[in-house]
Amino acid sequence: MWKDAVRALETGALSEVGLLAFFIAFVLIVIYALTLPKRDCESALNMPLDDADSVGGDGR
Repeated sequence: MWKDAVRALETGALSEVGLLAFFIAFVLIVIYALTLPKRDCESALNMPLDDADSVGGDGR
């Protein structure tokens, strides 16, 4: 019964909406990454090398 219901679904429009949502999210993330200030880029670049004690800022 469920197989018949799933086969009857028309997913053409859903796949187009999903692709469009993915493309918009991708473009927004790329724009965000390209417009980051240099200071933020440097801190993100060195993040894996920072002390674990400084994560969170409250010593947890």
